Amino acid sequence: MDWTSSKPGGGFSFSNPTPSSGFSFQTTTTTNPSSGFSFKTTTTSTTTSTNKTIKNANDMDVDEPSVHPSLTIAGNVTATTTTTRTTGAHTSVYGSMDKNTSEYQSCARIVEKHLRDKTVQAANLTQALEELEELCSARAKQGRGHGVGAEEYSEWHSESCTYLLLNMLFRDQENNVTLDDGRSADTISDKDLIDRLKNNDPQFKHHLTVKAWLQEIAPSFTQKITTKNYGGASIISTKPAFSFQPSSQLASPSQKGSYQDPDAVTRDGTKLSEQNQRAEQELLQTVWEHVRRGHMQDAKEACVKAGEHWRAESIGGGELYTELPEFSGFDTGRPQGPQGNKSRSLWKGTCYALASDTSADQYERAIYGALSGDVNSVLPVCGGWEDHAWVQYNALVENMIESQLSKYRRGDPCSELPLPKVQIDEARDIFEAIDSSDRPELGLLSEDLFFRIQKSIILGQSGQLLAQLAKEARLAYNLGRPLHAHKQRFLAHLVLFLRLKGLDVPKEDGDYFVKSYIEYLISEKKYDTAPLYASYLPRDLQVETCSSFLKAYSGKSADREKQVITLRKYGLDVHRILVATVDQLLENSKMEIERGTDFVSSLQKSIQEPTTKQEREVVRILEWLSFDPSARVACLKRSNSILRKYLSRGRLSPAFALFNTLPEDIEKAVDGVTTPEQVALSTEHMYYQDYFGVRVLYEDWLDVMSSKPSDDAIRSEVMKWEADAKTKATDAAEEIEKLLKSKWLSSSLLPNDEAWNRELRHIRQVYISELVMNLHKVYFESRFVHPEYLAKSLTMVNLVAAKSWSLHKELQESKRLQEFLDQVRLSSLELLKTGKSPLA
Repeated sequence: MDWTSSKPGGGFSFSNPTPSSGFSFQTTTTTNPSSGFSFKTTTTSTTTSTNKTIKNANDMDVDEPSVHPSLTIAGNVTATTTTTRTTGAHTSVYGSMDKNTSEYQSCARIVEKHLRDKTVQAANLTQALEELEELCSARAKQGRGHGVGAEEYSEWHSESCTYLLLNMLFRDQENNVTLDDGRSADTISDKDLIDRLKNNDPQFKHHLTVKAWLQEIAPSFTQKITTKNYGGASIISTKPAFSFQPSSQLASPSQKGSYQDPDAVTRDGTKLSEQNQRAEQELLQTVWEHVRRGHMQDAKEACVKAGEHWRAESIGGGELYTELPEFSGFDTGRPQGPQGNKSRSLWKGTCYALASDTSADQYERAIYGALSGDVNSVLPVCGGWEDHAWVQYNALVENMIESQLSKYRRGDPCSELPLPKVQIDEARDIFEAIDSSDRPELGLLSEDLFFRIQKSIILGQSGQLLAQLAKEARLAYNLGRPLHAHKQRFLAHLVLFLRLKGLDVPKEDGDYFVKSYIEYLISEKKYDTAPLYASYLPRDLQVETCSSFLKAYSGKSADREKQVITLRKYGLDVHRILVATVDQLLENSKMEIERGTDFVSSLQKSIQEPTTKQEREVVRILEWLSFDPSARVACLKRSNSILRKYLSRGRLSPAFALFNTLPEDIEKAVDGVTTPEQVALSTEHMYYQDYFGVRVLYEDWLDVMSSKPSDDAIRSEVMKWEADAKTKATDAAEEIEKLLKSKWLSSSLLPNDEAWNRELRHIRQVYISELVMNLHKVYFESRFVHPEYLAKSLTMVNLVAAKSWSLHKELQESKRLQEFLDQVRLSSLELLKTGKSPLA
């Protein structure tokens, strides 16, 4: 992945309202007659926060001045300003978010909102990254306020910073357009020259963007500015702060401390009072923090607020020189005429000389070292790796600017002072220096996931890192140490963004992180969220992941159907997923479905037993296929298979329950088809439908017979029952006999499938024999309401013996022929009681 290979583009924007040239301190002033030094102050008191909005490299100033509200210099007071960073120009929707709101759901909403179009635009990526960054930032702040541990806070903060980095780099890539106005480099200003460098050199623009990012992610700080008191009088008074007395009144060296000019400390080694020394240190640290964040205007205003106008001017010479058009006759409100520093190199040389003064305060050296592009003078005040990286990126950028300016002989070479010698040629050198550092705060960076990822993004090596991280994650998982959920979520989203941007992500490794996150969501029962992320996987993995969560879902039918609707909403292959889900569940239930039984001794008991819990669970498996019309054939095939298993075991109750859960129009699944298998499936299903229809009539007859009124019941009740019993007996007997004569399941449905046909023959043996016994029972026990049925119960032997239907063979093979003959003998005896001969 190469972040710097896109077409360059953009341009600098310089807006420092206070031009500086070398050390010629020029200010717009109101002059106090009693002073040789004049200054302008503001008289409105305010304590404020400086809110920075993310800037592209396209609109980034080299010294990045920022507009700051008016500040007050009012007496000998301490002004406290807290600097914070806000990311994005829209109002936060997460800052006041309920702490119980799932971050997983929040992330999913962002992904669904911005990244679901078939062609994701750059604006969608930008908006999604901004909202994710804001979400993570809000979580970090929210967690810190609720006593969340330092590690969790650090993870949220680091994740937020990573999204910001991606966003800034993505936006600058989109804005890479090579611009050339045709003017000769010898005729354009310094600013225009560097603008052209940024437009045409993607490496330079990339470095600027990373530097800007490092400035944005610097932690907030509280600045303390205390005005110093010289000679017992505050700098803020009716008299000027630095009033140079006549030479006769100057103090002698033995009277150090009586001077009121700011150079006395360095000129004669005069020490400030303890109060002033503390104020000086606080100011220098505050100025450094502003410089580190690129807030040069804030740094200058802090100096002014502390009464050090001279320092404000000394740090303000970094603006590149340009000449803006002048408009006569009216005020446009915009800068006009010469702007910036024409002797910028001379100013930088002076800053470098100050930074090289080992007797100066470390923060003062760091300030001027950073302004000159030095590294060594700044490192002592650096904290985390971000500070170290910024110092070196700052040096790299400044060196490239100086190289470009010197290439066209800008400035006066004869008057230039030495500048820092930068040993950094590319970004890789910066991170090698950080990796090899012996600083304690940098020692564990190799173990920090977010540092590794941020580094890889900057260096264009995220593909290689993801491959390495996937290898590490697999190994850790095998050792029982799966990746933390927070990191799983982040890595999944990182893969999505890199892929949507068209960057190189190893297919298998990228899929691994997305799939791992989906598996975590499933384990947390985030069933509404998992399908969204599954839609970013290849088809086979979509089927695998979604079927795994459907297998675990045990909701009601309506809830199950909603899950299927969700799958369809995200464009997933619902048919394959549902079929895979059912097949896996059936495989898991195979032992329960195929559990054997002894039909001779326990068939009747098995038929009469109710459905067990395990069987009810199996019955519900096929419900998944009922939600997809295109899965009708698959549903038919699997339902027939389960019915064969249950009927073979005599488990009539679960078989009937399963049959009743099937869609009423399932037989239409094979309408118009001609394949032998589908015709066989449809025929088999219709056979089961016929059997269950007959069985229902038989059960209805049994219910009526079991509800016979007692002997002392009223005549009307008895007559009603007799009529009902007569009707039920007639219906049951007619349909059973019809089925027995239909050659039910007597022929092979699919000649080439011997296993299938063997199961069907076994079912015919069992249930034809059962139907013969059922029919005899209807005839025999209905003889009181149907007197003629007694004779029919005897003549059934003709039906059984007839070669046309071969019923006797089924009775023989099922070992129930003798049982049938015993029942016929009872019919003969009963007929004899009526005075009729069984042989008549």
